[in-house]
Amino acid sequence: MSATTSAPAQAYGFIGLGVMGYGMAMNLRAKLPKTASIYVCELNMARRDQWVAENKHNTHVAETPFEIAKKSDVIITMLPKGQHVRRVFTDPTTGLLAGAAADPLRKRLFIDCSTIDVATSREMGAAVNAAGAGDFADAPVSGGVGGADAGTLTFMVGTAEASLFETRLRPILSLMGKPEALFHCGGPGAGLGTKLINNYMSALNMIGVCEGMDMGRRLGLDPVTLAAVVNTSTGMSRNSREQNPVKGVSATASAASDFEGGFSTELCFGVVDMAVELGMSVGTRSVLAETMRQFYAEAVESELCKGKDFRSIWRLISEEGA
Repeated sequence: MSATTSAPAQAYGFIGLGVMGYGMAMNLRAKLPKTASIYVCELNMARRDQWVAENKHNTHVAETPFEIAKKSDVIITMLPKGQHVRRVFTDPTTGLLAGAAADPLRKRLFIDCSTIDVATSREMGAAVNAAGAGDFADAPVSGGVGGADAGTLTFMVGTAEASLFETRLRPILSLMGKPEALFHCGGPGAGLGTKLINNYMSALNMIGVCEGMDMGRRLGLDPVTLAAVVNTSTGMSRNSREQNPVKGVSATASAASDFEGGFSTELCFGVVDMAVELGMSVGTRSVLAETMRQFYAEAVESELCKGKDFRSIWRLISEEGA
C-alpha cells in the first residue's frame, strides 16, 4: 500500500469491517494523510480490535453509527444487507441520521458500498437529503476480497451530481480502488443497478460454462483442450478462462482449492435474487431469470455448495462429489 493521496485531511468513519470492509479500511488508513482521523464501528469486537491493533495511528473506535456521524466528515458503510443499512442510517437512537442531527453544521459525505436493493438505497439517499445531513452516494464494488486487500477494487457510483463524483468521491474511492475503474454510472441507485446487472450476467454465464464443460466431459473431450478452444473463440468469458470449474484447467480458479473462499453461494443467490427483482420492477422480458434464481436457491441448500465459492455449482451440474 503506497501512502499519500489528494483526499483532504479530515475525519473519516468506516462502518463494517467484514471480509470486504476490513481491507478497504486498511487501504484508507494507509493512504490517507496521517493528520486524518479514522473512526471504525464493527459489531464483531474481536475483528474490530484486530483491525485497530494493525492500524494504530490516529485510529479510534466508535461504539455506534451515531458516534461516527458526530465525529466524521466522510462516512463509508460496507454492510451485508439492506436491513442492516437501513438500521445503521435510521435507528432513532444509534443511527447515522440521529448523530448528524446532533451536529448539523458538518457537511458530511455518506458513501454506501454495500450491495443491497436499489429501492432501499434510494430511500436512504432521500432520507439523508431530507434531513439536510449532507450528500449520499451508492458505490458498490467489484473485485472480491483480493481487490479489497490490494486496493484495486472497481467502484460503480450512483449520485445525482457528476461534480460531486469528480471533486469529492473520486479522490476518496481511489484510495481503495483502481483510478481507471471508478465509474459514475448515473443518478441515485445507478451504481447498484450496474453492480446487480454485472453479477446477474456473471452468475448466468457460470451456469453456461458448467453445462458446456460437463457436456464435454460426458462426450469424452479433454477439458484442458476444450477450455483452450473456448477461450480463443466466441464462448470465452472470465469464468471460462480464469475461473473454469473443472479442477486442473485454470490455476487461478476456486476449483483449484476445492471452491474454498471466494464469492459464496449464499452471497451469489442473494445478489441474483435482487437482480431478478430489479428486472421485474423495470419490466425486463426475461427468459432465464426465474430458472436461474431457482437453481441458485437449490445450490444454497445443497451440501455440495453450502459455504463454498458459487462456482461450486459445477458439482450440482456434473454430479461430481454427489
